[in-house]
Amino acid sequence: MMRVVLGRSLPLLGLLAVAACTDIQLGAANLIETVDVPRTEVAYGDGPRQRMDVYRALDRAGAPLSAPAPVVVFVHGGSWQSGSKDDYAWVGKALAQSGFVAVLPNYGLMPDTRFPAFVDDVARAVAQVKTRAAEWGGDTARVVLMGHSAGAQLAALVSYDPRYLAKQGITPDALGGFVGLSGPYDFVFDTELLQRTFAGPKEREYDALPVHFVTPRSLRTLLVMGEDDETVNPRNTRSLAATLRKAQVPVEELWVPGAHGVSVGAFARISRGESDIVRRIVSFVRATPSRHP
Repeated sequence: MMRVVLGRSLPLLGLLAVAACTDIQLGAANLIETVDVPRTEVAYGDGPRQRMDVYRALDRAGAPLSAPAPVVVFVHGGSWQSGSKDDYAWVGKALAQSGFVAVLPNYGLMPDTRFPAFVDDVARAVAQVKTRAAEWGGDTARVVLMGHSAGAQLAALVSYDPRYLAKQGITPDALGGFVGLSGPYDFVFDTELLQRTFAGPKEREYDALPVHFVTPRSLRTLLVMGEDDETVNPRNTRSLAATLRKAQVPVEELWVPGAHGVSVGAFARISRGESDIVRRIVSFVRATPSRHP
């Protein structure tokens, strides 16, 4: 298993300075994202954090698309103990401007919510998207799950371990793909944070690692990783990619210069126009085949 280095969550205003991956700070991205994108907050459960923001897909002229658009569910990071959909409004707007319906769910956080309950939150949000995306101009048959950092681990578990979506009456086959940004997928529980979040019986620790649930039926996958990431060890991405290839699952890797924030920072307004990361993700989502429950 691979080692993940995940310290306490970095404040958004300092993340990019530490990561040294773009010319702006991630925390300032909302301030410079001036395009007005229709947004609706939707509850997917009764809990205070069981809410998600939906951004309508726009055409090149900035008008809502009339045809059903692919849907991207983006799960934020924060070391399983911090973060909010509100912090990543700029990601939702960027995806909407790329012609996709973007859904950004919140989920329960440590210490009030423990593993695997926060994974169940993401699965419940995905099930709501599959049911209701048409209300928001989305194509319910073309849904891609994407996450950054700890959010990538949660999204990967929902994508690869069928037990989470089974509780919602669907299977991962209902999804069109998984995009992992700088995620921990195969790690040992060697920090206080990881032990507090996941450690316990061997079965519990086994269940926390997405790499254990890859099968030949797993979703097509795109993995994006900064070559200089010191927050999540890049070997996590190499391990998952190798496991997917061994199972003959279609997988793409994109390695880029930069640290932990580079993969998600590409969606910031001043970065995405020239970003190979955004181009590859947009291409991956547009190529999503129709998948039904």
